[in-house]
Amino acid sequence: MKSILLLFLLVFVFSCKEKYLVPEDIQPLVGKWRLVAVEPVGKNEWQYVTQNKEYEFEIRYDGVVLWPNGLPACCAPSKLDINGKTFKIVPKSRLPENPQCALVNCVYCETWYMDLQDDVLTIRYCNGGVGRARYTKI
Repeated sequence: MKSILLLFLLVFVFSCKEKYLVPEDIQPLVGKWRLVAVEPVGKNEWQYVTQNKEYEFEIRYDGVVLWPNGLPACCAPSKLDINGKTFKIVPKSRLPENPQCALVNCVYCETWYMDLQDDVLTIRYCNGGVGRARYTKI
């Protein structure tokens, strides 16, 4: 009887392990994105922004977030929540150091919450504490 109980306990523990997406699952997210609108905290209205290269970023095949100059983003997340599923960012190749990051005081958000619908990406940073941003794929 004890062995059956132990077996059920082991199955329960291992089935509760957090499951992550794999790099193949994030392929629709890979590429360059341009900011088109922001929704400040507490507002239910999108404010459209002018097209400017400063508001672009890239998501690499392994989930790493890069700025337009190809350097890793400062204060980048370690996880992406994509349509309710988690992807843990693990760089597959060496990243160059971004010297601008030494000048930035980060409010670190471990996870960026993303809603991906076709070529429109909506991101909540810090679980909504700073509003949302909408991007289109370029």
